[in-house]
Amino acid sequence: MRARQADGIPDCRELLALLREGKIDANFLEGMGCPGGCVGGPKAILRRDEGEKNVNQYGDQAFYETPVDNLYVLELLKRMGFESVESLLEDRKIFTRYFEDQ
Repeated sequence: MRARQADGIPDCRELLALLREGKIDANFLEGMGCPGGCVGGPKAILRRDEGEKNVNQYGDQAFYETPVDNLYVLELLKRMGFESVESLLEDRKIFTRYFEDQ
């Protein structure tokens, strides 16, 4: 998996522009409208650094390090028709989106 991430509206627009120009070599894109993502969003009730600390602390205490370590996630994938995590990497284009200039 080759991922690219954008943080905030200007970065998201730039990422989409690079995608349209064929300059992105990624097969997974994540764009977060708010700088800092949900933790730093416009309706945040905590300072960004405090929210980030809380998220990191939660991650440190989580029972599973990644979703593929979680048996419940694996069961959900099977119910959705995926027999293994590797089957998510098939070359089908079910998640491919095409953007047109407007």
